[in-house]
Parts: sequence; C-alpha cells; structure tokens
Amino acid sequence: MNFDEIFIGDKNKMTALSVCRAADPEVLNPLIRIIEEKGIVCHLVDDREKLKSMLQAFGADHMVGQKIIIHHAADNGEAAAVSLGLIASGEANVLMKGLIPTSILLKEVLKKEYGLIHNRLLSHLALFDMPNYHKAVFLSDAGMNIAPTLEQKKQIVDNALACAHELGVGRPKVALLSAVDKVTDKMPSTIDAEMLSQFDAKNYKFDSTIEGPLQFDVAISEEAARHKGISSQVAGDVDILIAPNIEAGNILYKSLVYSAGARVASVITGAKVPIVLTSRADSAEDRYNSINLAMMISK
Repeated sequence: MNFDEIFIGDKNKMTALSVCRAADPEVLNPLIRIIEEKGIVCHLVDDREKLKSMLQAFGADHMVGQKIIIHHAADNGEAAAVSLGLIASGEANVLMKGLIPTSILLKEVLKKEYGLIHNRLLSHLALFDMPNYHKAVFLSDAGMNIAPTLEQKKQIVDNALACAHELGVGRPKVALLSAVDKVTDKMPSTIDAEMLSQFDAKNYKFDSTIEGPLQFDVAISEEAARHKGISSQVAGDVDILIAPNIEAGNILYKSLVYSAGARVASVITGAKVPIVLTSRADSAEDRYNSINLAMMISK
C-alpha cells in the first residue's frame, strides 16, 4: 500500500490531537488541513491571543470552539504540562510537538504521573512511500536511540511490529540491517542481528518474519539477493528496516527523502499514545503525513 491507500478510513475521525506550543505557522498549516479533510479535534496549547491571531490569519478562526480548542499556556513548562494533562485525561490520543524544545516535552512525557510509559522503550519510527518500491516501508530507529543494546533493539522491533499491525500488515517482513550479510566478530551489529533473527517467535509481540544481518540492497531487492546467492523470504518484499544504530538510520532516512524522492511520515512509538515529533527541516507535507500516521496507529 502507498500513503494514499494507508491514510484513509473512518478511524481518523476518532482522533483528537494535543499540540504543545502550537503558535507557529509551520505547525498550524498541516493541522488546519487535517481538520478540514478529516474533521478531527485539535487541542492547541500556547499563548491564547497569539493563537487567535494566527488562526485568523489562516482564515481558521471560525473553527475555534468546535474543531479547535485553545488552552492558554504562558511558557514551555506550562505548555508541556497542559498538553500531557489532555493526553492523561483521555481528551486527546495523539501528542504533537510544536515550537518547544524536544527535551522539555519528552521530560514531561516520562513523568510517571501521566502513566504514558510502562516497560516499553521510546523509539523513532518512519514510514516511507518510495516511488520505485511497491509498498510503504518502515525504518527504525533513525532519531531516538543512539547505540541500542540487544534488548533495546528487540523493543525497537516490537514497537515497529505493533505499528505495522495497526496498519493491517498481517505478518511483517523485517530486515535487520548491517554493512555485510554474514556474521563477523569485527562488526557487532551482525551478531545482534543474528541473535534477534533467531529468537523464538513468542519473544516478539506480533507474528513476523525476521532476517539478519542483511545489507540494504538485499533487503529491498530480490534480484540483489539472487545475485549474491542469498536465500531470503524478506528480500524484495520487506516491510520493516531496522538500523544497527542511529547514524546508519539517520543517514538512510535522509538519503531516502532527499535523494530518492520518498514521502515520509514519522512518529515516536513506545508510549501509550503516538507522538508526532517533527523537526524544523520537515516540509508541510512531511508534517501532514506524520499526523496521519499517528492518527492511524492511535488506539
């Protein structure tokens, strides 16, 4: 499935967003588009008068009190507390970062009083719609865990499997990426990949086919696997790519966007609700896609 097929469905109409520090044109632009297209409710947290002025400039002031609920916050600390309070109370089921430092928002997310984090690891998950591939593909982790341990990699896989399950992927095919396809002591990521691929299926939360270590070309191309003499159920039909570390994940992420022309949506997973944590460099379309993905995987 591509993005246009994935991001449809009545489930979107049940979503409510809590947007922390929303008084930013780059934040409001995709939000207003989402509201107009899908009729969701957005709780905007920031300076009330600043928000009203911006919404009026966008021609969206008529939505206030109906699809847009404004919650006043004078500073970052208050905005984070109000935004997380909306999630904890059940008034919203997707959290979105606006013009607030990531560290401040995530510090609030991790507070036990909100009950958002249990035993799961927070991980970054991106979904790519590539023009030269037959379906959308997940990549994790390109933005959260720097050098994950074996146990953390298992949790990263579990988070990705849970999201794929929410999108209706019955038995996801997972490639554990490395620079080589054979296990070698000189490259620890290959050892981790072999161990993760050999874990019993019951060690993971959802049914899947997991293989590794695999190079990116083998994961994405059945022909490449055949040329290298590699027998694989994943090659050429992969659903989830797991990077060995944040450097590899981040470089692959940006290569797909800036060189391969891929459309992308990204969220933080592992909490009770998905978190849209876009960067200033993300386009309006990327932000729109990320909100859509969060809506589709929200409970």
